[in-house]
Amino acid sequence: MMMLKMMNPFGSVTDSIPGVGGSKDDDDNKMTKEEEAEQEKLRQDAIKQAEKERRDKYKKMEDDREGIREGIRAKYNIEKKPGEEEEEDDDDDDEFGGSKKEPVADDPVSQAKAMAEAQMANATKMAADQAEKCSIQ
Repeated sequence: MMMLKMMNPFGSVTDSIPGVGGSKDDDDNKMTKEEEAEQEKLRQDAIKQAEKERRDKYKKMEDDREGIREGIRAKYNIEKKPGEEEEEDDDDDDEFGGSKKEPVADDPVSQAKAMAEAQMANATKMAADQAEKCSIQ
């Protein structure tokens, strides 16, 4: 037997690779659906907690930077631009991702109407610009 293993390079594969050749304790490692659901819930909670900690960390860093900026503005008498203020994020936000967008109407008729009005306004503006160009020349 030993000679056969020496001649066959894959002769001892079943001993060294788990899952090859059948497992003796497959039934012992299986979890019930309730345990799997609990594990998934714990994993999701850990992900949410890590995301919250990350947001808090970067918010603190941004607050520190803003303090430094305020000091520089005070030192050189620079006024703060009105567009520099950043929107506050809600901490009770359970979803990942960026900023919240305005809700879009699900009604296709209102979407089509808004699109048509935008295109009409654009066309009217272009026509007015063309008429102005023609009257100047």
